[in-house]
Amino acid sequence: MCKWTAFLLLALAACTNTDQAPTGEPVATSTLIAATHTLTPPPPSQTPTQSDLPAPQDLATPPLAGAAETLPPVELSLIERDPIAAELVRLAQEAVARETDLPIRRIQLEAIQTVVWTDSSLNCPLPDAAYAPMEIDGYRILLRAGDAEYLFHTDIDRIMPCDPENERLPFAEATEAVESTPEAANSGGG
Repeated sequence: MCKWTAFLLLALAACTNTDQAPTGEPVATSTLIAATHTLTPPPPSQTPTQSDLPAPQDLATPPLAGAAETLPPVELSLIERDPIAAELVRLAQEAVARETDLPIRRIQLEAIQTVVWTDSSLNCPLPDAAYAPMEIDGYRILLRAGDAEYLFHTDIDRIMPCDPENERLPFAEATEAVESTPEAANSGGG
């Protein structure tokens, strides 16, 4: 019985509320993990910056000398409103990039026009070749990579490089828009 009495006394002592001091106030419990001081890095200091940094437009590649006088203006609104024209320009730029081993961003669009071609060669016939007469909607694309120009005739789903000497423009409007370039004026197109 002595054992049982000791056990009951221990159990009774364990059941008493140890969270309160004799005055009835709560007692703080012990902390399992002691708090450690953590170093917080200070905010980065500001680095002085030169006040004469170039503006984004100052970083653009300067236009070629005389380019404004010899080339027709780029009709960007056609590219913006016609996704087929935009895609064909991109394909032509990729073709020039492969040929010249230049990045596409170095190949600039100089001119694009909508055209109705009058034969299956897209009005860029090869010498001694026969082509069927037909009307084909397409585009005339002029690109520039460095000092070289690249001419393409397209329909709505293919692009063809065109040597300016072989180019035959189907109507006067296109001839007027293109003849401002020296190559078109010398080619006798029209």
